[in-house]
Amino acid sequence: AYSICTLARRLSKTKNWIVALKTLIVIHRLLREGDGSFKDDFLSYSYRGNILQLPNFRDDSSPLAWDSSAWVRLYAFYLHERVECFRVLKYDVEADRLVKLPQASGKAHSRTRTLPCEDLLDQLPALQKLLLRLISCQV
Repeated sequence: AYSICTLARRLSKTKNWIVALKTLIVIHRLLREGDGSFKDDFLSYSYRGNILQLPNFRDDSSPLAWDSSAWVRLYAFYLHERVECFRVLKYDVEADRLVKLPQASGKAHSRTRTLPCEDLLDQLPALQKLLLRLISCQV
């Protein structure tokens, strides 16, 4: 919880796009490769505050910084959508995208391939929103 508070404070106080991007990369890596308790703590902390929502973030120091600030906002929005998708689906799409199936003779498939149709239709809107946020993150 201390690291989440520190990262959130750093992200909210910075006006430099490079510092904001590095902070978002650290959060992304911790969500992907960190302990499962970090995801749970991050979800509970994000209920109280909007850590990844940076609608007014802007670095006016140069024209490159202005363009990069827009991309930092999009990347933060993608990470926010990823956390929301994790909250809705109850599993991490990136971490669980290759699940080994015993009947598939060693082949790896995503979890959505084995879902019943009703469950897939329930999860499809969250997955579509996540995919749209990912596509919008072009540099």
